Amino acid sequence: MLIALGVLLAVGAGVGAYVWYVLRVKPVTAETHWLYIVGDSVSNPELLAADEIQWAMKLTEYDERLHQGKLEGAYKLVGGMTATQVARKLALHQQDPVRVTFNNARLKEQVAGKMARTLMADSVAILKAMLDPAFLAEAKVDAANVASIFLPDTYEVYWNIKPEELMQRMLREYNRFWNEKRQQQAKALNLSPREVSILASIAEEETTNRQERGTVARLYWNRLQQGMLLQADPTIKFALGDFALKRILLRHLTVDSPYNTYRYAGLPPGPIRVVEKATIDTILNSRPNNYLYMCAKPDFSGRHNFATSLAEHLRNADAYHQALNARK
Repeated sequence: MLIALGVLLAVGAGVGAYVWYVLRVKPVTAETHWLYIVGDSVSNPELLAADEIQWAMKLTEYDERLHQGKLEGAYKLVGGMTATQVARKLALHQQDPVRVTFNNARLKEQVAGKMARTLMADSVAILKAMLDPAFLAEAKVDAANVASIFLPDTYEVYWNIKPEELMQRMLREYNRFWNEKRQQQAKALNLSPREVSILASIAEEETTNRQERGTVARLYWNRLQQGMLLQADPTIKFALGDFALKRILLRHLTVDSPYNTYRYAGLPPGPIRVVEKATIDTILNSRPNNYLYMCAKPDFSGRHNFATSLAEHLRNADAYHQALNARK
């Protein structure tokens, strides 16, 4: 009798030790996996089908919460996690943030598309939230300049964030960036933050050389102060929707668009690209200059020659065109 009891206890202890090892010590995966849950659908059911994970889940309320739609989200299952850790993470809805990045975008539609790449919401839903009248009113923008709200960066949010909540996050980031100091710097230029973004977008499109962007922006600012037309070629590309244009010809300047700065005075109604924070700061901290004209250098370095007079500019333009024709 005692021997039998001892055997049973030993077997029980062995089973208990095995269960403890399988559930709390043994890794269920050597690699990191992302698990996405929508409603009661799971992106990687094969991973969760492992016996040890199923055992661990039976000790939680996973199944009930899943079918109630309470576990929707994205979960990062790191290599080396045990079955118990996986089950607890899911059952407690401990989802992990994903990274949203939208660098190098010109149009608000592109911003929505880039956001949708890593979120549950699609680009249509994001764009709809972006253009929602209530949001536009709260952000004090309109459809033309709403792109100024979005500052390129990498943001961490939950995968299943609602588009409306995402817009609120972007607005908070924008307001945090435009602190009192930057607002005062914009005011010193007699520009609003929205207008700074528009000016910055033109400077970014005019030159890929970051060191020139402050000079370029000041040049256009000088034109504004003197009541001149901006005559910025990138705004013509935006008006035409053709960003591959290499040379702006006279026929391109006839387009009837508020973005045609050869026809309409002042800044266009909105930015022609989503501008970088660094460009905004470059403009706010730029040094005054007297330049009114710019032309690409004939060495095709991507840099520009700047001029204060039309005569000087025409000489620069002639040198560039000669080099361009020779290159052809």
